[in-house]
Amino acid sequence: MIFCPLCKNILNIENIANMNNLICMTCPYTYKINKEINRAEDNPTMVVDEVMGGDEEYKYASTCTKKCIKCDNNLALFMELQTRSADEPMTIFYQCTKCKTNWKEN
Repeated sequence: MIFCPLCKNILNIENIANMNNLICMTCPYTYKINKEINRAEDNPTMVVDEVMGGDEEYKYASTCTKKCIKCDNNLALFMELQTRSADEPMTIFYQCTKCKTNWKEN
C-alpha cells in the first residue's frame, strides 16, 4: 500500500490512457507508474490474548439462579458486557458453578 504524500490517504490504482497510475481519491495527487513497484513488509504473527480474561474471567463474577444448559445445575456465575452498539442491550455471559460450561444470552 502506498499513501498520498499530501493528505495521507491510500492511493488507488487506475488505468488512464493505457498507463497505470496511483491516484488519490481525496485530493488531486496522481503518481504515474513507470516501473514495477515491489515492496515486501514482514508482518509478524501476533500472539492472541484471552479476550475475556482466560482462566480468571469469572473470578469476581456474581452468582445467580440460572439453569445450566448442560448439567441442569441451578447456580451460575454471570457478567454483563456491551458487545454491540450502545443502543442495544448488554450480552450476559454465564458459567455453571458445577461443570464450568459457558453460554451467553443477548
